[in-house]
Amino acid sequence: MFQRLSNTLALTALGTLIATSAIAQSKTDIAWGGSNPGGVMYYMVGVAGTELGKDLPDVNITQVTTGGSTENAKRLIKGELDMGIVYGSHVYMSLEQTGPFASDDKGTMLRGVAMAYQGPTYFVTLEGNDIKSLSDLADKKVALGPPGSGTVFNCSNILGSLGLLEEIEPQMMTFGDAGRALANGQIDAFCQSSAPAAAVTELAETNNVIVVPYSDEELGKINTKYPFYHTGTMPETTYKGVPATDMPYTTVYWVAHERVSDDVVKRMLAAAYDKQDALAAGHKAWGQMKPDTKNFLSLGAPMHPGAEAYYRETGQWVE
Repeated sequence: MFQRLSNTLALTALGTLIATSAIAQSKTDIAWGGSNPGGVMYYMVGVAGTELGKDLPDVNITQVTTGGSTENAKRLIKGELDMGIVYGSHVYMSLEQTGPFASDDKGTMLRGVAMAYQGPTYFVTLEGNDIKSLSDLADKKVALGPPGSGTVFNCSNILGSLGLLEEIEPQMMTFGDAGRALANGQIDAFCQSSAPAAAVTELAETNNVIVVPYSDEELGKINTKYPFYHTGTMPETTYKGVPATDMPYTTVYWVAHERVSDDVVKRMLAAAYDKQDALAAGHKAWGQMKPDTKNFLSLGAPMHPGAEAYYRETGQWVE
């Protein structure tokens, strides 16, 4: 009897071990690129990894710190990331092999999951720096963002279209470092894409922050030269003491590599919409998430089959 009991216990233990091993082996690893601390994408991916992980224990989401959109797109193309937050303009340029993607493989493996948010690009300074318009940035030290970021891409486009890119003293630094450098008087202004950004929020708590206004003429020049920008208004509630301001906006997408399974993308997307309030509580930008399938397809890239299946089943698919 003792032998039979021992055999039974041994078989039970073996079964548990096999089951545990099977669960471990069935886990799907997702490397998801955002940006670096102080940037919107960094916190968005961090919140998503935490919240979606609660509902999807078989999906292991790892937040990958990157320079931002440009690096996310490049690393997706190389197969180093499974997902990333990427500007729509970068999806388009990666397929055309232009701009920062001129020497990369075509982005034919990029697949749309959802519109993440629409992000503005703007220049931040402090009261007392005597910068009241974009033209006042001439001869000033201006941080454009970290290398490989979408912020550097956007800021360079905007300053270039206004004939100011060659007039400033450009600095490359992370968002957090730029905020501290501005507070310490080491730079005169810094550029930021997307809002609210932690670096600006923190700076506004202890300093009189100024978001440099755009004129209607400047916005017209930017939108004419780069049609993937459109004029939008950053609400006055975005940063302490900063009024509502018109500025260039670009659309930002949650993008997946084609190799990610349809089932995983579909379940992650379903969980994201189910928990959108929780995601938005973690970072406001998630409150803007929507399908936006027609606009993504117009960039020349397809939606991920898992995302398409979800949107068709929920009646949200638009071509």
